[in-house]
Amino acid sequence: MATWCENCDRPVNGSTCEICGDEVAEVVRQPVPWRWRFFIVVTIVYVGWRIYQLVSWLAH
Repeated sequence: MATWCENCDRPVNGSTCEICGDEVAEVVRQPVPWRWRFFIVVTIVYVGWRIYQLVSWLAH
């Protein structure tokens, strides 16, 4: 994953920007909050239930 120079607003391959010469730090990714994980799980369960209801309705 390429780093990003904030001054030049472009990707950089390495730890120093070729254009401005500034040191570029590695971006630290933040973990996904538990609320989003919960939302995704609940959404999948809800859609699965609705698909089950649709198949049940079509079978009758």
